[in-house]
Amino acid sequence: MPSATIPRQVTPEQAADALREQLGDSYKITPQGEDGLTVKHGALSFATVLLGQDEDGTATTFHVHGGGLIITRLVNELGIARTVTEAIKESLGSAPSSPPSS
Repeated sequence: MPSATIPRQVTPEQAADALREQLGDSYKITPQGEDGLTVKHGALSFATVLLGQDEDGTATTFHVHGGGLIITRLVNELGIARTVTEAIKESLGSAPSSPPSS
């Protein structure tokens, strides 16, 4: 499951707007509950995005899951879920990676 951490608080509405701008009109982004989105690209290609806020409100973590049944879920995990994760990172700015510990 791909994920991305953004170093600020992001609402589902802000995330949806950023994804629409980054991915274009061929993707349909709809709200899913209070803290999620569904991103569709055709009948069988879709992903679910869940937003998690840090307790102190300084970061938002996006967990992206490919949707579908067994085979299509695997294809969507490797395809659209990664595409959506990269779009989140590019449009909202991901947190810098921490340096490896010595």
